[in-house]
Amino acid sequence: MAVRELEVECVYRNQQHLVKLEHDSERDLFLVDGFLPLLALQCDEDQSQRGWQSRVLQKLDMNNTNLKDAEWITRDKAWELVELVKLQDAFQGVFDMDAGSQTNDTDQDEDAAGNEIEGRNLDGADLSGEGTNGDKNGSDAKHLQDHEYDATVFPKRAAMADHQLGSPLKKLKPAESFTPLQSMNQDYHLNAPLSIQPAKKPITNFASEERVSLEQLLQHILFPDNQSIRFETAVANLGLSYPHTHLNLDIPIDEHGNTTLHWLCSVANVRLTKDLIKNGADRFLGDKTGESVLVKAVKSVNNYDSGTFEELLDSLYPCLILIDDMARTVLHHIVITSGMPGCAAAAKYYLDILMGWIVKKQTREISNDGDPMMSALDLKWFINHVLNARDINGDTCLNIASRLGNVSIVEALLDYGADPRISNNSGLRPVDFGAGATKLEGIHANNASVDESATISGPDPSMLINNIQSLVNTISQDYEMEIKQHKEQLSKLHTDLDSQRQILAASREKLSQARQLREEHTQLTEQISNIEQAIVQEDADFRKVSGELGIDDESLEMAEFDADEPFRIDFIYEFLEKKLQNEFSGNFEEFSKNVTVDDLLKSLMQENSGQEESIPPEALLRARITAYEKNEHNLNESLRSLREKQARLEGRFRRILSLCLKVEGDKIDGMLDGLLQAISSEDPDDIDTNEMQTFLTKHAV
Repeated sequence: MAVRELEVECVYRNQQHLVKLEHDSERDLFLVDGFLPLLALQCDEDQSQRGWQSRVLQKLDMNNTNLKDAEWITRDKAWELVELVKLQDAFQGVFDMDAGSQTNDTDQDEDAAGNEIEGRNLDGADLSGEGTNGDKNGSDAKHLQDHEYDATVFPKRAAMADHQLGSPLKKLKPAESFTPLQSMNQDYHLNAPLSIQPAKKPITNFASEERVSLEQLLQHILFPDNQSIRFETAVANLGLSYPHTHLNLDIPIDEHGNTTLHWLCSVANVRLTKDLIKNGADRFLGDKTGESVLVKAVKSVNNYDSGTFEELLDSLYPCLILIDDMARTVLHHIVITSGMPGCAAAAKYYLDILMGWIVKKQTREISNDGDPMMSALDLKWFINHVLNARDINGDTCLNIASRLGNVSIVEALLDYGADPRISNNSGLRPVDFGAGATKLEGIHANNASVDESATISGPDPSMLINNIQSLVNTISQDYEMEIKQHKEQLSKLHTDLDSQRQILAASREKLSQARQLREEHTQLTEQISNIEQAIVQEDADFRKVSGELGIDDESLEMAEFDADEPFRIDFIYEFLEKKLQNEFSGNFEEFSKNVTVDDLLKSLMQENSGQEESIPPEALLRARITAYEKNEHNLNESLRSLREKQARLEGRFRRILSLCLKVEGDKIDGMLDGLLQAISSEDPDDIDTNEMQTFLTKHAV
C-alpha cells in the first residue's frame, strides 16, 4: 500500500483550516479521518466530546453507506464529502493532481479510447441537432463519457493529460472527453438576438486604496513568500488587512489599460483566470484600444506552448462577440498574429482550436441552460457574424490573411466558410490575391443557374458543417502524429541525457583524481624546497666554520673535503680500511666487537714492518686524542643545547595549540596526527611557508 500525505488550506465558516489527507494511490482510496474536522463543523458536533467521530459519521449516512466500518473511502465518496461542505474549489487541485497522476501510466489506453470516442461522435453525430440520428448519437456520447470517467470527480482530467505532454500541445480533444461546460454569465446580460458588440472601456473611477489592495492580492498570489496560496485564502487574508476596502479586480494595472485578467490570459495562467472570473472579474473589459482578454491570449505564444487555449475558451467564450476600436474580431487578431515572426504555427493552432471548440460545443453538456450566449453561439451564427466580419477598413480576416500570404491560414479560413468575394473599402477582395479562386470556379461551374443573391449569402451550412467535421478529424490525426514524434524525440533525449550523465560522472572522477595528484605534487614540491633551503643553510654554516679553521674552500672541492685527512697515518688507515671492508663488509660494529687492539697491532706490525718511523711522536698523538675528545665534548654540548632549545620550542608550540584549541596541554600529543592531516588537506597555495619560517626564526631561542 503506497500512502501519500496531502495538505489543503481552506477557509470554512470564516476560519482558516489546514486539512491533512492520506491517499492510497494503489487502490485510489482516501482516509475518511482527514475530512472529519470539517464535517464536524458542518454537523455542529463538539469535537471536545468523546466519540464525536462516530456521531459525525452516523449523522452523515450518505447514500446508505456505512462509513463507520470503512476507514478508507473511494474517490467518489471523498468528493461527495467535499461537496457537502462546499469546498470544491479548495480541494480541486488535490483531486486534479491525483487524477492526472493516475492517467500517466495508461496514456496509450486513454488515447485509444479517446480516438474511439472522437470517431463515433464526429463521424456519426448530427452536429446541427436536426438529423434523425441526433438522439441516438447523443445517448451514445453520454454513455461513452460516463464510461470513461465521472466528470464530477475528474473535472479537468482531459486538460491535465494534455498539459503533461508539454509543448506543442495541439491535440484536439473529442467532445465526449470534455467535462460539462460550466456556463458563467454572472458578468453580462445580453439581449436577443446575439450580435457583435464593442468591448467595454477601461474603468477610471476607482480609489487609490482599491489599487493598493489589488496589488497586495497579486503580490501574495503570484509571488508567495514560502509556498503557493490559494486564491480564496488570499482574498480572505486581504479582507482582514483591508476590511473597509472593496476588492475591485477590474482596475487597470498598466498604462495601456490592461487589467489583471488581460495579463493572466496572455501568460496562459488558466487557474487564476478562472478564479478571477468566479470572483467577479469583467470579461467584457478591453484595454485602451478595445482589445479583449481573449485577444491578449492569441497575441502571444504562451497558450500555444502550454496547450491551454482550449481550456481557456471554456471561460472566455463571451469574448468571441467582442470587437476592438478598429472593429476587429478575435479572428482578425489571430490572422495578424500569423504575420509576426515565429508566430505562424501558434496562430494556426489558435484558429483550429477555436473553430473546433465552436463545433464541439453543440455536443457538450452545459451546466447552465439559462446562458443566452451559450445557446445562441453556434457555428452558423459564428460564420455569419464573426468569420466574415469586416473591420473599420472593410477587411475580413480572410482579406488580411490573403495579403499576408499565409497559405495555411488562408486555406483553413476557406475550409471553415470564409467568403473570398467580400471586398474592403478599397475594393480589394481575397480572391484578387488568389484566395479561393479554384473553389469559386467550381461553385460557378456546378451552380451556373443559381441566383446571384443566393450565392452572396455564402456556402450551404450543412455542407460546410460536414467539411469542418472532416477538417477537425484530419487536424486531430495530424496533431496526434505530432505528439507521437515529440514523444519519440523526448525518449531519445532521455537516452542521450543518461549517456551524458555517465560521461559526466567519469569526468568528475578523473577530476577528483587529478586534484589529488595536484595536492600530492604540491606537497612534494614544498618538501623539496625546504630541503634545498636546508642544504643552502648547511653549506653556508660549513663555509663559515671552515673559514674560522683557516681552510681555503676555493682550493678544495667542498663536497670531497675530509677534516681528518691532515692527521691521518696512511699505512694504518689503509690497513684498517682494508680489514673492515674485506672481513666485515664495512660493518664497524661487528669489527669493533670481534677484533681487539692487541690483535690489530700485531697484524699491523707484521704487514707493515719498517714503517714505524712514519708514526708521529707520542706527544703529538696524545695531543690529537685530546683534541678529538674536546671536539666530541663540544659536539655533545651543542647537541644538548639544541635538544633543550627544541624542548622549549615544543613547549611553546604545545602552549599555542592548547590556547588555540582550548584543550589541556597533556592532550596535545594525541591530537597532532589529526591536526597534521587537517592542515595537509588545505590548499598549499593559501599557506605562506616563508612567513611561517620567518616567525619561527624570530622566536627561536
